[in-house]
Amino acid sequence: MRILFLTGLAMIAFAANSLLSRLALVDGAISAEAFTLVRIVSGALTLSAILMVLQGAKGFYHQWRIGFYSGMCLFLYALLFSLAYTELTTGFGALILFGSVQFSLLGIHLFQGHRFSSIEWLGILVSFLGFIWLVNPSSSTLALWPMLSMLFSGVSWAGFTLLGKRSGAALPATTKGFIVASVISMALIPWVLDTQSITSQGLTYAVISGAITSGMGYVLWYAVVPKISLLSASLSQLLVPAIAMIMGVLFLRESITTENLLSMSLILGGIALTLYQQHRKSAH
Repeated sequence: MRILFLTGLAMIAFAANSLLSRLALVDGAISAEAFTLVRIVSGALTLSAILMVLQGAKGFYHQWRIGFYSGMCLFLYALLFSLAYTELTTGFGALILFGSVQFSLLGIHLFQGHRFSSIEWLGILVSFLGFIWLVNPSSSTLALWPMLSMLFSGVSWAGFTLLGKRSGAALPATTKGFIVASVISMALIPWVLDTQSITSQGLTYAVISGAITSGMGYVLWYAVVPKISLLSASLSQLLVPAIAMIMGVLFLRESITTENLLSMSLILGGIALTLYQQHRKSAH
């Protein structure tokens, strides 16, 4: 029961990232660039403090090569994520993000030489059709560029995830990724930053997103992952778009259309079928 509670808490934290971004950006309380900068730096400071407490200075000695590449992926993810949420609704954006992440991971799985069974291909096809239906410009009043921005944000997050798995130590690798992303942010973003577009409300949302729902959320998730199966971990993340959609309705009064619900069911159901079949194959 404790693991179930902690898993749910981590998924709420991930969904809250979408909500906080939308809250900060929908009314122009802060620019997307400033939100990205504050979020990443806040996350880096929080994770660095946690790493220092748990491992001391030695926790910062190694894995900087992976940290460099994961930091670039993290910066791209965070910036594109913020830019997309200037127009996308909370649940819509989360669904594109996590669908893109799962498609990217499955594509890399295939590229590495793994083969899918007919049931896995069926799940991928169903989810892909749902994804096409979701982002089809003719069925949406949103511009194409925010959807593409969130799509590539998901690809970047998938790269960050894979680099983190290669590290063998999630917390140090994640911390170094955030530190590198912070350096990149501080080097690039101030050149295009409009300080007049920053409000205290926007800053508060960005700090909470970086320090709590990102920094603390990742620490919580990496503490839970070793104690649950890979299938449970993968399927748990499919709950995030649904949670984000509910948060958008409760806190921003965003509407949910029947089309959104059906496309979400196709995307998440298809991916769940593929993940379940992969789990059965590995079990045998």
